[in-house]
Amino acid sequence: MPVLVSVAAAPLSAHIAADLEKVYADSPEFVSAAAAVQVLADAITDGDTLYVGVFNGHYIASVLVRGETDTRYLRYLCVHHATRGRGVADRLVEEVRRLELERKTRWLEADFDLTQEGVPEMLLAMGFIPHGQQGQYRCLIDV
Repeated sequence: MPVLVSVAAAPLSAHIAADLEKVYADSPEFVSAAAAVQVLADAITDGDTLYVGVFNGHYIASVLVRGETDTRYLRYLCVHHATRGRGVADRLVEEVRRLELERKTRWLEADFDLTQEGVPEMLLAMGFIPHGQQGQYRCLIDV
């Protein structure tokens, strides 16, 4: 699945916002998809980076990256339910790693809900290792 990855600019366009509502429709991190999009929109307005995955003109995945040092934090990684299990998250994170390396980031860190099916396996496959407390993972990206 050829997923193109780019950075979403603030303010979010209506097209991106509508697609991201579909992406986050079943995300356990938010009370609603609209709330998820508002959090993402506010975060990029405040200077965080929203990476989005696009397939056939539709935004099917995203992840927010924040932090100012050599360690940046992934938040809200989500893939549209219809495209899960096809390597979309892997492709998105692979490209995030490449782009973050360009900005001199050394580590990506994240907290993940390990009770979600397939999440621990996915993290290990993408190069993340357990770090700190339960659910915290980190990935060295300047190799």
